[in-house]
Amino acid sequence: MNKTIFFLVIMMFPLISKANYIENVLFTKSTIKIQHHGCYLKQSIEEKNKLILVLGNCKSKKGQITPSHPNVENIHWAQHDKKIVWLVVKFINKNDFEINVSKNQYKICLPFCKGYDGLLKINGILLQIPIQNMSISNFLDNSIGFLPKNLVKDGLPHFGAKRDDWNSKMRKHSGYDVYVNNINVVASAYGKVTKVKKSKRAGLYIKIHHEAQLDTLYVHLKKSFVTKGQIVNAGDVIGKINGPVGNAIAPQLHFEIKLNNTSVDPLIMIEKFYHWNRKIINRIEEYKKLLITNIKYRNKKVKIFLNYK
Repeated sequence: MNKTIFFLVIMMFPLISKANYIENVLFTKSTIKIQHHGCYLKQSIEEKNKLILVLGNCKSKKGQITPSHPNVENIHWAQHDKKIVWLVVKFINKNDFEINVSKNQYKICLPFCKGYDGLLKINGILLQIPIQNMSISNFLDNSIGFLPKNLVKDGLPHFGAKRDDWNSKMRKHSGYDVYVNNINVVASAYGKVTKVKKSKRAGLYIKIHHEAQLDTLYVHLKKSFVTKGQIVNAGDVIGKINGPVGNAIAPQLHFEIKLNNTSVDPLIMIEKFYHWNRKIINRIEEYKKLLITNIKYRNKKVKIFLNYK
């Protein structure tokens, strides 16, 4: 059999009754496709020259593929315990990949998934820019590069920025604010809507649970187009920004990423994701320098505000 044809053969498994299982694993066009029924990506583990996918609530027989790819030595998988399957990708050099999640399929792209407005990669999973049709340049311009008009009360948009210090109730900002208006908000990745709620501070907000212990929040929405329990795909319109909502002074999306229920700074991951794009990296470096100046400027303005309060 021709080797090229062999590598494209779908690895078939017998159905396992009353259980969730891996149906097919295949390699084609620099992409590993894992087709399954009801399995769940509990964790992706990155080691030197190795990627391990820990698939929970899942069953499979042993299997292996040796693909014709310059950076992949082999792909093998087996039952780790009664409910967990480990799928291991052994790389020849560095482990460059992205994981795209959809219903009943995990797609591991080597090195990048095409056709997505990528923002960053976390736990191997690709997150899209959460604003419809927004480029990474515009995302940066309207977040870390943006200076709000009401600088004292609105605060700076970056992760860790001071909030409510003008009201003597200082807290740290746990996400990124993107200053936009009259525009649709989209899901960053495949997942399940776990919250559609309102609060005094957030206004209307949506929380989506993805796999690999990952959640995203979309805050200060005017409208929601999804309901709790709904399954969404990356890029699906879930809400709309139209005017200030909650405690927001100006129209904006507060976008927050939680890993293991802890908010994380997206900028570090954006820099890593775009390390190859010198234009984007230069823009980030310029905004980081500007941010230092803006923080000092805002601190002075808050001090003046408190003195005259």
